[in-house]
Amino acid sequence: MQYTGWLDVGPKHFFFWYHESESSPENDPLVLWLTGGPGGSSMIGMMEEMGPCRINGYGNGTNYNEYAWNKNANVLFIDQPAGVGFSYLDKGEPIPSSSFSAGKDIHKFLQIFVSQTFPQLRERPFHISGESYGGHYIPVFGTEILNQNANNPSGVQINLKSVFIGNGYVSPKDTTFGYWETLCTTKPGVKEPVFNTTRCDIIATNLPRCVELIDVCNKNPDPAICTAAENVCWTGVVELYDGEAVQGGRNRFDITAPCEMDDLCYRGIGLIDKYLNQKDVWQALGVPDTIDKFNVSSSKVENAFVRTGETVISTTPQVQNLLAKGVDVMFYQGNLDLACNTAGNYRWANNMPWKGQAEFSAKDLQPWSSDGKEVGTYKEVRIQMPGNDKKTLFTFLTVDKAGHMVPLNKPEVALDLMTRWIQGKSFS
Repeated sequence: MQYTGWLDVGPKHFFFWYHESESSPENDPLVLWLTGGPGGSSMIGMMEEMGPCRINGYGNGTNYNEYAWNKNANVLFIDQPAGVGFSYLDKGEPIPSSSFSAGKDIHKFLQIFVSQTFPQLRERPFHISGESYGGHYIPVFGTEILNQNANNPSGVQINLKSVFIGNGYVSPKDTTFGYWETLCTTKPGVKEPVFNTTRCDIIATNLPRCVELIDVCNKNPDPAICTAAENVCWTGVVELYDGEAVQGGRNRFDITAPCEMDDLCYRGIGLIDKYLNQKDVWQALGVPDTIDKFNVSSSKVENAFVRTGETVISTTPQVQNLLAKGVDVMFYQGNLDLACNTAGNYRWANNMPWKGQAEFSAKDLQPWSSDGKEVGTYKEVRIQMPGNDKKTLFTFLTVDKAGHMVPLNKPEVALDLMTRWIQGKSFS
């Protein structure tokens, strides 16, 4: 069974699409999926990656996805923040501009969802997944859930067990630093480096200043300081590749693939936009008259986030908080991605200060297999955190020959890693 609708959080109205598990909906956990951006609709994840139906090649229908994530989980997709996709705000309400305010809204949404809309899910284990700017959303949202659970013990509790984030944008500094390794070596799994020595030398020359300014931004998160840092990193490093990421040009989400359309590069995303604006689809979903058009991404929301400087700060403190509170954390990476590259996120994961850092950074990546075939590498640690009965798991995992959207490029591998993770199985 699947359900759609809108839940109201004050003047904000959130669209959701909920798919019950195909195996045991009355027992299986609840998984929330959040597409990044900021400003990306979670319908991208649902219809291009891991939903039970994927957009077809014409944008006028869907095809069955045999690797959908609701095989052994109840999966919820939400368009958020309000103003993204089918979610909307009352007239005159300001556009959301930070993960922190969005997190408060999502916590309230979830309380309503598991206590009133689907009360059978109230005690169910809960996991949050997503990708890209989900590296900001998810640690912040998870921290908000834990704080509210602790501060309001008599209120509706959200039973958060883990987060698992694909190609997450956690540390802009490390992601930018990873541009050199991704473009100037063969480590992502390419035969030849993407850039020549001239461009690589330009990146290497400009990286120290970029990193220095991002550090200043994180210590003094003033929008003017953070915007200045972002501009320096863009012109000195990022623009060399991303400036050519247009239709017919380079693809920043997969350095081996062409860009099929401006900005988001994947033709399927444009087809989702087309499909979800069809009159018969709107009638089936019961789209309110308040909504003029479905947009697969919201530039208004993206620009609002950029203006606050949030897109330059790191969410390391929130990841540290999740681990400290006993929430298991996994970051999985498609190795061909540049936008949220493996090199940068691996550097960040090794350098993150926490009780498990010494053991984690000392370990080497080991091969992991899916369906009897070696598909990437991983390493993990289980650490006894103070005040917790169980050991907390931190995992970093890579997938070869996949880009920014692992479930799109390697759907069978993505389903396997997701199933193993929520069932507590090792990747060894």
